[in-house]
Amino acid sequence: MSAPEIEAPRPAAAASTSGPPRQRKALVAVSFAAVVLIWGSTWIAIKLAITDMPPLTASGLRFVVAGPAFIAACLALRKPLRYPSGMGWFFAFMVGCYFTVPFFLFNYGELYVSSGLASICVSSVSILMIVFSVPILRTRITTTQAAAVLVAFAALGTLIVHSQGVAVTNVIGVAALLGAAVIHALAYIMIKKHGGRMPALTLNTLPMAVGGVLLTGLGLLVERPGADAFTARSVGATIYLGVVASAIGFAVYFWLLQRMDTVIVSFAFVLFPIIAQFLAVVIEGASFGWVDLLLTLVILGAFGVTQWNQRKVLPPPATPAPVPAVDDDGRPTEAALAEVYRHVLARYPAEACGFIRASGVKDCVNVIEDRPGVYDRESRTGYAFGVDDLRELEDSFDGDDPVRVIYHSHPDAGAYFSDEDHRFAVYEGTPVYPVRHLVVDTSREEVLGSRLFDFDAGLGRYTAIATFGAPREKTVPPHVTQE
Repeated sequence: MSAPEIEAPRPAAAASTSGPPRQRKALVAVSFAAVVLIWGSTWIAIKLAITDMPPLTASGLRFVVAGPAFIAACLALRKPLRYPSGMGWFFAFMVGCYFTVPFFLFNYGELYVSSGLASICVSSVSILMIVFSVPILRTRITTTQAAAVLVAFAALGTLIVHSQGVAVTNVIGVAALLGAAVIHALAYIMIKKHGGRMPALTLNTLPMAVGGVLLTGLGLLVERPGADAFTARSVGATIYLGVVASAIGFAVYFWLLQRMDTVIVSFAFVLFPIIAQFLAVVIEGASFGWVDLLLTLVILGAFGVTQWNQRKVLPPPATPAPVPAVDDDGRPTEAALAEVYRHVLARYPAEACGFIRASGVKDCVNVIEDRPGVYDRESRTGYAFGVDDLRELEDSFDGDDPVRVIYHSHPDAGAYFSDEDHRFAVYEGTPVYPVRHLVVDTSREEVLGSRLFDFDAGLGRYTAIATFGAPREKTVPPHVTQE
């Protein structure tokens, strides 16, 4: 009767990929620690790379090394390389404001300051994210946070003067690093707002590859590095930056950003300078006395206050926690059915479609209505999810609130799982998605009932496991010819 639009038939993602809650928490904790360690070591690696290699070339080659690994991962995991339709502006934003300008400024700034101080300058991203979240995510800044921001930057300025002096070159380096921090903070908030539903690999891969080519090309054209720039030290550091800091670090960080609160994730920026400063002293031989230590602790403490206070001032829910949309047996609740039925009646005579999570019902758009002539069926006899809804559906299986039920309606045709439904729901004897299917029988005036279907491995198809109301048996509506 109807067919959901899918990018390519494939076996369902295993429902157990996210694991039990305790295992998921452990995975998140380990991932967070990995980000802190990786990004803490990034700054000494940058210093080693730019000791011999000019900054534009070094920043570009880092992504040239990382790009193929990301592309291979996208292909292996069947994640889209291209951004969704209408997101071209966000793609350009990611290329410019995440991968090209800031990373060149990181490398350029470290020409003039120690790797440890560079990391502290960039860790200001944690409080700059709070500032940007006010107009973009509509969060609030308290008086305590504002005071902590002032203390942090006052201590940072004192640390710079104490450890680096006030030479013009040092000021230029610090300005470059702080400018990169501002741009990155804006990028992280925009990612949270506009890229939260995109797979981390898709979010990174093409912007990184394009950024790497642009930076490397510009570096070869402007800096003209000779063979002596490619020493074992600079090449080794660049490979580390490309494989570990970029390919692994970015993927894990964006994975965390899509699964944790922005405020909690931003604590990585408070912690990694500790690792970076230690490595700067041990490897780079940077000076770091008691005054530097005290000022660093003041800065990081102030950063931490902004994050902790932000967490505390979030207002409590204004309403009680919502009742789950599915019961303990994985069946839609009465409230969820009522919402589904309202959507179905509103879309008649077209087929309605959507999905149900424990957190609620998502009524999706049947894109066949907007694309007449593209599909071999009309919206009265078929449905198709749009790209954004498909992405949300697929990504849900990696989180704590996966889609449990996909629903669609049969206008004037009965609640049955048609051969067409089966063709798009099952691939090589396996469900495409680990979900149940709810089919709703509706007329123009009222919903007559619905049936819930679950996959029967023995039969290799979906069979009815529950009936709600008194839906009709299979009928042939006036606008469909009997096959």
